[in-house]
Amino acid sequence: MKLKICALLIANLGLAVAQPVVAGEVEDLKVLVKQLQQRLEQLETREATKVAAAPAAAPAAVPANVVTAGTLPGSIKLPGTETSLKVYGYAQLDATHDFKGRNSDINNNDWASALFVQPFDKASTGRSHKGQTYATARTSRIGFETATQTSSGVLLTKVEGDFNAPNQFQGELATNSNTFRLRHAYGQLGNLLVGQTWSNFSDLGSFPDTVDFNPPGTTALLRQPQIRYTIPLATSKLALSVENSQSLSFPTAPGVNDFDRSPDFVANWTMSGDRGHLSLRAVSLEYRNDNHAKRGYGLGLGGSLKLGNDTLVAGIQGGEGIGRYMLNSLVQGATEASNSIHLWKAYGWHVGYTHAWNAKFRSNLIASQTVFDRDEVANVAQRGLGAADLFPNRRIEQVFLNTFWAFEKNAEFGLEYAWGKRTTFNNEVGTQSRINASVRYSFY
Repeated sequence: MKLKICALLIANLGLAVAQPVVAGEVEDLKVLVKQLQQRLEQLETREATKVAAAPAAAPAAVPANVVTAGTLPGSIKLPGTETSLKVYGYAQLDATHDFKGRNSDINNNDWASALFVQPFDKASTGRSHKGQTYATARTSRIGFETATQTSSGVLLTKVEGDFNAPNQFQGELATNSNTFRLRHAYGQLGNLLVGQTWSNFSDLGSFPDTVDFNPPGTTALLRQPQIRYTIPLATSKLALSVENSQSLSFPTAPGVNDFDRSPDFVANWTMSGDRGHLSLRAVSLEYRNDNHAKRGYGLGLGGSLKLGNDTLVAGIQGGEGIGRYMLNSLVQGATEASNSIHLWKAYGWHVGYTHAWNAKFRSNLIASQTVFDRDEVANVAQRGLGAADLFPNRRIEQVFLNTFWAFEKNAEFGLEYAWGKRTTFNNEVGTQSRINASVRYSFY
């Protein structure tokens, strides 16, 4: 560019560069060179100003039918829309072998640990099927997530399901078919969530890492329809929800049925940090049948703590009539007796420790206990139903010891020994002694 400018200036000034220069012309040449330099600087400044003022070239437009990366991790943007779509899931095989008793109804959900209905060790007081082996792919899962930018913020949706539903049609006698089961279906816009997902009372961060499909029975293992609003605070958040109710008071009088009139109310305060979290929760729920009504409650405290590469999780919860908000009290929340509803008082705790041996191996040691207060009137009434599975429990204990091996990318194997014991108020005992194993192949 400079050479072109110099040539133009020389031509304009009429310099004959091919002619020899005589002594009298030296001073004139010096003046001309200085003029050339000044003119060159002016032209360079003008060109630079033009370049700076020129608009940037517009990026090439992406055709409407081209798929691009979405805003969610691992998602794609649907062509012609503002929506990002993510598909996730895994194929999984679970296998169990029971050295002690086992409920034979494995076509339902009882193949996973449910100690509160564990068969008694003595066959005369309950079903006891020793040495039973079972394998299933029913926990295989698929889910979809979307994110769409709206005038009110990002709208998130999620729909997820697995195949762990009761099914006897074309079961083990034929093709091992299983029925699809809805787990999650909700939308969230800003701080408002509407739909079905984990109860606001559940503290997933404090759940121990088990091979067994069910964690310890001291956890709130339920998903249900709800409306939830989360309030961000300085270093924490407060979530308030109105959730679907489900009364189960085991009425003994003929023709007396449970029904639901008012929803459950749940509050959950959670503080999270780099090293773990703390969650404080409360729920108010109603038991109601054709004759009586009584309101129960539950309280919970849980958390997690990172210790280097290891993790400690723990939780304690309980209440009067806490019912299904603690798995072990699912069928022991309330009993209709003596012309009133009796609420069972219960509490449970669990502790889990995860040790990471390296990037591929981790092991867990987990212990838990659930205790129910004695109510002899309710005990007699509920035993009067005649089902040994539903005989009220006084104490439930569990221990898990497992190891997970990530043997390849997106592939993991788990092996676990699980022990548990159920003791009733009449001193019947049901003992679990089980090996759990699983292999999971994730989509990505």
